[in-house]
Amino acid sequence: MLATATLTLKKAITLFALVEPVAMIPIFVAMVEGLDNAGKVRFARTISVSVTIALLAAAFLGMPFLALLGVTLGAMQVGGGIIVLLLAIAMVLGKETSFKGMPGTPDAHGVRDTAIVPLAIPLLAGPAAFSYVMAHSAWQHTEDLIHVLLPILIVGFSCWLTFRIACSAERQIRKSTLDLVERVGGFILAAIAVEMMATGLRGLFPALSVP
Repeated sequence: MLATATLTLKKAITLFALVEPVAMIPIFVAMVEGLDNAGKVRFARTISVSVTIALLAAAFLGMPFLALLGVTLGAMQVGGGIIVLLLAIAMVLGKETSFKGMPGTPDAHGVRDTAIVPLAIPLLAGPAAFSYVMAHSAWQHTEDLIHVLLPILIVGFSCWLTFRIACSAERQIRKSTLDLVERVGGFILAAIAVEMMATGLRGLFPALSVP
């Protein structure tokens, strides 16, 4: 039991580092601009549920689905990297609202139709997180499901908690500060995007890995 708990904790910490909800706070703040507090809370819940469902689907259906489509992890990493790079450029130029389709139209509950893409997928639940859960989702006994399911649920809850706190903190941060953080976040995202594409290209073309 102790070994299972240790493995679960290790996988939860690793997955949290790959999803990085804290790094996505500037993007979340930009996407909830114009919503009331209740709408922001619902938006945070929508994002966390979307991330959880996406990671669960990747864990149990990811590899068979990719094999069925003839798509490799490398191709998914390159495609996700391109999307992230486009968003990063838009953030640096202050055009992120156009890239995201903002101002989006909130539904009857105040949640924008752009809630899932690109914030939930591929920025939070992206190629790195997908590949990790795919590679660590094997199970033989029922108790093995603990370290397959629990880390994903923990990370999903962490996303909700992070953005829920961001909803409250946003009111205490000046717009100029948010703009600065958003542009710095854009530079960081650009670097992440390039790394994602480089990893994917090395997977597609192994010769690129030869020194």
